[in-house]
Amino acid sequence: MKFISYNIRRLGSFEKRKEIQKIVKLHRPWILCVQETKLESINDFLCSSLWGNQNYGFSYRPSVGASSGILTIWDTTEVDVIITRSLAHVVIIQGKMVKIGADFSLANVYAPCDPLRRQDVWNHLGTMIGNFRETCWCVCGDFNSIRSFAERKSRVVSSFIEDYSHFNLFIDSNILFNLPLCGKNFTWFIGDGVSMSRLDRFLLSEDWCVIWPNMVQRALNRGLSDHCLILLSMDEENWGPRPRRMLKCWGDLPSYK
Repeated sequence: MKFISYNIRRLGSFEKRKEIQKIVKLHRPWILCVQETKLESINDFLCSSLWGNQNYGFSYRPSVGASSGILTIWDTTEVDVIITRSLAHVVIIQGKMVKIGADFSLANVYAPCDPLRRQDVWNHLGTMIGNFRETCWCVCGDFNSIRSFAERKSRVVSSFIEDYSHFNLFIDSNILFNLPLCGKNFTWFIGDGVSMSRLDRFLLSEDWCVIWPNMVQRALNRGLSDHCLILLSMDEENWGPRPRRMLKCWGDLPSYK
């Protein structure tokens, strides 16, 4: 299982599309979540050129002029999407994981820069999570928010307490787990080499962590965007062989040994 979240910062250019093609070919994700496409319309031709085969479905939210835009593409052999929903700054897909039949919901988020509008996103998304609490939730994307001062470095010293307190409230009230980020401490960088923040992440519900307890999120090296690609995958190697289970009474059977 592999999911990818990536703020591409304009999908319209040929170079950016080639980068997405290479990412899909290298990692073979089940679901690809792209933010800030800056495209008002997305069609099958574009998605097939990015995905590389016919086993895909997609849902998108158009940009507003030359800003925003969200795209989610999934592998139909691994993920059976039953319904897609579009909220302001969010694209949600809901369905089942094909191999194990587990119900899931995934929200691809590109939050606005304005703090008040971000609070509206948290409120609406929180309501949606509450309405479908019986499914496993994965919320990912560019949240344009940090959780603490440690997640931002800048030349300018300022206070973000009110901003990240609302983001933390959204995470805590919806019982979402923020996995440790491997690979890097920050996911967004400015060219000055000093200013950086952790804006991109995966948030998982408790039910998701129960079904797939060995998930790891990793920030990979930057490409053409000023954001790092975030890879969520199952860390099989850390778990080793499954423990044996037995009843003590079995040892009393003559043929047990």
